[in-house]
Parts: sequence; C-alpha cells; structure tokens
Amino acid sequence: MQLSEFTYIFLALCVPFFAYIIKSTEPKKGFSILFSAVIAMNIFLYMNQFSYIGAFFLAMYLNLFKRSEKLYLLFLSFISFAVGAYTLVGQTLFMSALPIMMVSSVFSLMMIGHWFLVDPTISREGMKNIALFSTYLSIGISMLVFSGLYESASSLFNLISTNMLNNIIIFLYLSAALLSFGSYKSLQEKSYTGVMASTGLSYLSLIVSMGASGTLILSI
Repeated sequence: MQLSEFTYIFLALCVPFFAYIIKSTEPKKGFSILFSAVIAMNIFLYMNQFSYIGAFFLAMYLNLFKRSEKLYLLFLSFISFAVGAYTLVGQTLFMSALPIMMVSSVFSLMMIGHWFLVDPTISREGMKNIALFSTYLSIGISMLVFSGLYESASSLFNLISTNMLNNIIIFLYLSAALLSFGSYKSLQEKSYTGVMASTGLSYLSLIVSMGASGTLILSI
C-alpha cells in the first residue's frame, strides 16, 4: 500500500469520529470547517467521482450546520469516501481498515483536544469515549497480531525474523493503548491542564500508532 492510499483511507475513516464528536461534544462551527477541510484533502489524493461526492456532502454539511439532519450528510460523505477507498485498494481495504482506524481515532482525539484549548466550554465526554475506544482497539489489534490473524512477512524488511517483527508491532500497539488510556485519565482531571496533558499524550499515541499500523500494513 502506498502512502497516498494509506492517507486516503485514514482521512475517510476520520469521518465517523468527526460525526461522533459533533453529536457528543457539539463544538462550534469553526471545528467543523477545520476538520472538513482536512478530510476534503482526499480529492487531491484520489481524483474520482466518489471523492468529489464525499467532499460535496462535507460542503453541504457545513452549509446546513444548524439543521438537525446534518449528521446524515456526514454519513453520506463517509459512504462516498469508503467506496472511493475500495475502488482504490480493493479487498486490501478489509484487512487494513482496523489498523488505519486506530490512527484515525487518535488523530480525531488530538483534533478535538486542540479545539478544547480554543473553546474550553465544550463537553469532555466525547473525548473520553474516543480515548477509551482507541485504547480498546489498540489492545484488540495487538491480540489479533499475537493470534496470527494478521500474518506478517518480515522478508519485506530483510533485517529481523517474523516473530521479532510481530513482537515489535504488539509492543507498539500496547504502547499506543497505554498512551490513549493516559489521555483518558488526564481528561478526568477537571482543570484546564488535564486537557493539555491529554492532547500531548494523544500526540505521542498518534506517532506510536502510525508506526505500528504502518509496519503492520507493510508486512501483511
């Protein structure tokens, strides 16, 4: 899988987390403009009708931001980008979806964490739930690697054995889980510094999860 394909799927999988943040946290429209602009960069990664349709629904969502049915537009946007991702990588999408979703969840946590620093009046519950989701997902993927469902091929790297590569991937995912859980615990602190600490930990979790997911996808 090429980097552009990884990024396309990663941004597409950000849409469900984006919708959940809007429903649970209700940030101001500025956050939606920022996150929509980031996701809409998919039209430059893969220029086809599904990417354009997905970006169109994002634009419609922003235009109808005050309407109750706006979340349906995000759902349609996700479907469009998901179909575009399938046409881009085919059945590889099914094996790579979970590892890339891990990166998307932590990135979404980082985005709303930053926005909280701009608008500290928003609820933390959505952030907490995404942090917990990232923790459980990371542990789940590490168990899938341990059980052999994700079978790696270390010949790609020509440096270490398959078992060693699996152990490295498991260690990285467990580290990402620990960092995400630390982000969750930080959000339980009522002070402003709790969110600052959570955002910093989400940065570290994003780096580690990108390393884990990137290595896993390259090796399966």
